[in-house]
Amino acid sequence: MERVLDNIKLYFSFLKASLKEMLIYRFDCIVGMISQIVTQLVEIIFIWIVFQNTENLAGWNFKQVLLLYGNTLIAVGISTFCFDALYDIGPKYIREGEFDKIMLRPVHPLISIIGASKEFTSLGYLGLGLFITIAMLIQLSIPITATLVLKILFFSIVGATIIGAIKTIFSIASFWTYRSREVIWSFYRMYTFAQYPIDIYNGFIKILITIILPFAFVAYYPTVEYLGWNTYMLYFSPLIAVILWIIAIKLWNLALNSYRSTGN
Repeated sequence: MERVLDNIKLYFSFLKASLKEMLIYRFDCIVGMISQIVTQLVEIIFIWIVFQNTENLAGWNFKQVLLLYGNTLIAVGISTFCFDALYDIGPKYIREGEFDKIMLRPVHPLISIIGASKEFTSLGYLGLGLFITIAMLIQLSIPITATLVLKILFFSIVGATIIGAIKTIFSIASFWTYRSREVIWSFYRMYTFAQYPIDIYNGFIKILITIILPFAFVAYYPTVEYLGWNTYMLYFSPLIAVILWIIAIKLWNLALNSYRSTGN
């Protein structure tokens, strides 16, 4: 347990350094934020167009779907900042031989890699997500209490860790393919299914995003709770995050044992 806590402390130390480094390039940071905000606004326009042809989606109106969308963006923003360095494992670290240097550090390689995350676009996701969430809470006449704020903060972080664990699990493919970007992206993008009410999907998709790749616990079940539609499923989120990370670390360590230097 002490070793786990030490690794967590090191991770936040690396992350703090990455944040400082990221903010040095302020213009790039601002451009990255704006580009992501524009991209997400296009998505919102698409949702608006859908609601021009229907009054609701599986019982959810436009404002409720936007609340779900905003909560998803908050979790995605946190996850993007904390875990996007996983995309670099194959092309940057293993293929170019940088992984050998990381292996020499007195800290688990996974901590060194994810601690190096400095994705500009994450701030765009986070900022827009917070704006949409607050605006929709006001529009839906949901009281913004201290309890609700703490719930949103807690379950957004839990949702981000769920996304991070899923990315970590699929990042192990880079030890054999050197293509972590393509593999992670292929599975990670399935989170977009959970940006909408899951009742609009067939049984297979529901099982996929609830059990196999539990993206529904990132924002869907928390949003259901915020809307007052109480569901016990919400409280499985922390447990799922812990289980996923146990699986992720076990698989990552197994893959690490198969690592062979590139010889560079």
